[in-house]
Amino acid sequence: MFLILLNGVFFRLAPLFFFLPFLNNGIISPSIRIPVIFLVASGLITSGKVDIGSSVFEHVYFLMFKEIIVGLLLSFCLSLPFWIFHAVGSIIDNQRGATLSSSIDPANGVDTSELAKFFNLFSAVVFLYSGGMVFILESIQLSYNICPLFSQCSFRVSNILTFLTLLASQAVILASPVMIVLLLSEVLLGVLSRFAPQMNAFSVSLTIKSLLAIFIIFICSSTIYFSKVQFFLGEHKFFTNLFVR
Repeated sequence: MFLILLNGVFFRLAPLFFFLPFLNNGIISPSIRIPVIFLVASGLITSGKVDIGSSVFEHVYFLMFKEIIVGLLLSFCLSLPFWIFHAVGSIIDNQRGATLSSSIDPANGVDTSELAKFFNLFSAVVFLYSGGMVFILESIQLSYNICPLFSQCSFRVSNILTFLTLLASQAVILASPVMIVLLLSEVLLGVLSRFAPQMNAFSVSLTIKSLLAIFIIFICSSTIYFSKVQFFLGEHKFFTNLFVR
């Protein structure tokens, strides 16, 4: 009985350790991560209401699959701020023409730009500094209150479009100050190239746009970006209610 409960909690927690940038393969090796998942799962066995009847043993594989789905949806929601800032860095690097420096990000395992990796690590640091681990544990416990272990619950699949819209819109909004400045610099460089073609203004455009982008990012980091990560820390119900009800 204890092993069934432990495995049920494990299947809900495991996706979090694969998707969150500070808990996945690039940061924690599998030999350490799996015991940590079981250790955390053993402390969350009593979270929420657990109704174990004869039907649990008859449909144990279906219920375990349900726990995996809940864990995946919960990990998607909790990874939203990191994905948003990763997209912000990719958008800014694309606008300043620095996507040629893309490399494999060990924290995500994907081909990404340098600024995207920086923003991803920045959001992770702010998240952990602001009590992110407590937020994750509280969100997991709230998910058990909404969808208890080995119980039937429905999923809001229609909210996938809302999730993707929120991801794209927030990324564009956060990148918009830098995008506006880069657009104005592009216009000024075009005017300069038109009246002084011998200067070859576009040969130094990457340097100029990079300096402007870093300057705007430095201004926004302590105000807009920092507060945006902290905003997600107060949205427990948003994360857990987005897909599960």
